[in-house]
Amino acid sequence: MKEKTNDSNHNIEMIDISLIKISNPRPRNKFIHQEIQSNIDISGLRKPITVRRIKDKKYKYSLICGQGRMEAIYNLSNTHIPAIIKDVNEEDGYIMSLSENVARRKPRVTELYERIRDMKNNGICDHDIASIIGYSVSWVKSVILLLEKGEQKLLTAVERGHIPIYLAVKFARSDDKYNQNLLIDAYNDGSITNKNIATIKKILEKRSLGSKGGTSHDYIYHKNNQNITPQELLSIYKKNVEEHRLLQAKSEYVIDNLVLAKQIISELLLEPSFNSILITENLTKIPSIIMDTAKPHED
Repeated sequence: MKEKTNDSNHNIEMIDISLIKISNPRPRNKFIHQEIQSNIDISGLRKPITVRRIKDKKYKYSLICGQGRMEAIYNLSNTHIPAIIKDVNEEDGYIMSLSENVARRKPRVTELYERIRDMKNNGICDHDIASIIGYSVSWVKSVILLLEKGEQKLLTAVERGHIPIYLAVKFARSDDKYNQNLLIDAYNDGSITNKNIATIKKILEKRSLGSKGGTSHDYIYHKNNQNITPQELLSIYKKNVEEHRLLQAKSEYVIDNLVLAKQIISELLLEPSFNSILITENLTKIPSIIMDTAKPHED
């Protein structure tokens, strides 16, 4: 991780993270926090945290502001962090924390996305946009793709922490708007998980296009029965998985029998008496696919 801090008005010290007490921990959007952590890892810490001295058996400092930055630094395997140390009491520290949070109020999701759109329209490259707003380049690219497709519902789902942005991009690439909404709803209510998104997306695409020669009735297009619930989607997925499982089992059974047949023929061809019977019965032709694999090796 690069260290990159700037604060001309205060002395900044490197302090041990394990000595900092988080008096008022706040929950956060885990997906956005991961992006911030990635940006810190690439670009360095832009601003030190602020703490105050306390008398405690375990801790030397109490955090005033910078919980997200401190957690990101710690998750990046760092034991120390740049900090501004204030000599204030608990009440003043709490007021400072509130003031800091209000002063750096995060813009509403629509404001942030509109800023990204404006910067992109003004010719600013993705890398510079990421540097300006403090997110990774990949995150910015994903947001721009969603903006260009007009995917406000997906962008809102990302902001609220319902889905990671890479899944939002996968959903956005679905041509059918109904299928896209169905995937989002099914993911949000737990009917499907990250692992089966790709498979279910293919099922929905086939269902929209109609059967392509297969025998599964789940893919057949019915105009009067096009809308399905997330639960019905899960049922279709499970049936599809079961069909593939049975097909795989049949395939393995056939292969096992072929291997056994080839092994038997290989052993029989080594027996002179068996070869004599074949000649007597005029059975001198064996399919080349069997001969190629079953012919005994000559010493």
